[in-house]
Amino acid sequence: MVAFTKIAIAAASTLSAVNSLSLFNEYVDRALAIFNTPDELYSQYDTQQQNFFHIQKEAHVNDDTKPVPGKSPIEVCDYSTKQLLTLDEITISPNPPEAGANLTFTAKGTIDKTITDGAYVEVDVRYGFIKLIHQTYDICKEITKVDLECPIEKGKQVITKEVEIPEEVPPGKYLVTARAFTKDDEYITCLTATIEFPYQ
Repeated sequence: MVAFTKIAIAAASTLSAVNSLSLFNEYVDRALAIFNTPDELYSQYDTQQQNFFHIQKEAHVNDDTKPVPGKSPIEVCDYSTKQLLTLDEITISPNPPEAGANLTFTAKGTIDKTITDGAYVEVDVRYGFIKLIHQTYDICKEITKVDLECPIEKGKQVITKEVEIPEEVPPGKYLVTARAFTKDDEYITCLTATIEFPYQ
């Protein structure tokens, strides 16, 4: 789940966001907390049950997607909307991701405009009906985790990142969506991925 967040952030952050993969443990901890505290989970259903149907609908409302070459689960969303990032390929290994295994992520693409300080990415992570996270990240801060820095010059970009996926990722299907924008709210990219960790 978190891996996808990172993958999404990664490409979404103009390929440079791959560093976001380092945020993975935060989301795993949140997911584990949900599974380890059923009373809180039931309480969440009671207090937010009206939102669950909205969340499910929202998760599937955007059919404007296009697969990214490379046979990864990542797709470009809001495809008919002009975006500054054109992805040529995203590959991940292993594919699909496996709990307890290192995930290698490589993204190739072209940016139409230099990305400067103030750019940001909005990330949503859902586990079934449950929204685990909705958070905004500073792209320029995140990319420092993979030895990159702003400005991200326009033109061709290639980035590779390896991240460890914890063994304790709860099984199930996770939906991750990342939308990245410049400081002037120009659309950099929208990426979405559905990844399923099987029950053992």
